[in-house]
Amino acid sequence: MNVPVDVLATFNTIGGIKPTYIRLEDGDHMLHTHKIEDILYTKEEKYAGIAAMLFCCNIRNDNCKQMIKLRYQIESHTWVLVRSL
Repeated sequence: MNVPVDVLATFNTIGGIKPTYIRLEDGDHMLHTHKIEDILYTKEEKYAGIAAMLFCCNIRNDNCKQMIKLRYQIESHTWVLVRSL
């Protein structure tokens, strides 16, 4: 999938990252903001040799909980939707 997305995140004093909101585009090209309800796990990884953080999260979408995976690419400071179930 690997779709660039807008993410609002918080950072703590030691550099920890916590995504809090994501904005997704639907089939009609409308933008919808979703609160990230919980983070199931976080994993440091190298994606094609690029340092990144992978976040597996739950969001609420039309009163249904939906699991998504987000990748934060550290060097470019960009967010990518890796997988939406």
